[in-house]
Amino acid sequence: MSEQTTELEKEFELERLILFSDAVFAIAITLLIIEIKFPHVPKGASNSEVLALFTPTIIGFLAFMFSFFFIGLVWSRHLNIFKYLRTYDNGVIFYNLLFLFFVVCFPFSASGLEHFRPSFFLPMYIYAVNVALVFLTQYALCNYIFVRKKVLSKSGYEPEKKYMLLKSKYFAISICSALLIALTLFIIFPDYGYVSLSGLYAFAIIWRIMKKRLKKYKPKPIVE
Repeated sequence: MSEQTTELEKEFELERLILFSDAVFAIAITLLIIEIKFPHVPKGASNSEVLALFTPTIIGFLAFMFSFFFIGLVWSRHLNIFKYLRTYDNGVIFYNLLFLFFVVCFPFSASGLEHFRPSFFLPMYIYAVNVALVFLTQYALCNYIFVRKKVLSKSGYEPEKKYMLLKSKYFAISICSALLIALTLFIIFPDYGYVSLSGLYAFAIIWRIMKKRLKKYKPKPIVE
């Protein structure tokens, strides 16, 4: 009876961990839109003045849209990882909190994009570093559960867990490699900030290569 009670308590604690994570995701998304303020437009302002006033708001809203869907993507991957989690330990709590820390940093890094301009690329790099750290810590969490502490995950489902682990790993490699290329180009050509945007093309190419490698590990659907 005591063993059964302990298992039920463990399941309840695990559910609390998942609910806490979901709450952090929800708060991060909510804070994104709270940061966007409707600009004050003075009476008699010309069209060019109105456009100038709305430009930061438009950029902020675009950053919100991108961040919203990005956080949604990260949440869905987090959901898939925890689907195979049987129990937890302090390591899971640590890596999950580290991952959530960078998720909840998005309202700050996204708000900085409103100040982005051709001569000031720093907000773009802060945002890109935030994205990279989210995927790195998510991979670290995935690796801890499926590789370092296999006993924490449910038995079986090995192809699915391996695919999920490699997908997290390859995506993190693609993001970090593209960011490194962008930073290198910016250092070499500091007066031509837009050349660092080639990091986006680098990401597309690297991720395409990684997807081809990942394809052979994709689990086959079960035919009933």
